[in-house]
Amino acid sequence: MRKILLVFLSISIATSAFPQESREARRSRRGQAAGFATRDATVLSMMGWGVGIAAGIATICALIPESSATSH
Repeated sequence: MRKILLVFLSISIATSAFPQESREARRSRRGQAAGFATRDATVLSMMGWGVGIAAGIATICALIPESSATSH
């Protein structure tokens, strides 16, 4: 099982090292449109991470049992 997991992780790391768009696609963006696309991608990424972190914290808080012991 461990060997299968290591093979899967190795393959996923090896295939993720390649860029998603070709060089020609990067050259075709010029002017303000390129700046707006980068800004939009950054904003969406930040919003996604924020929502994900908030959902993770809410899940952890919901799973932690409430202490019923009282201290005087």
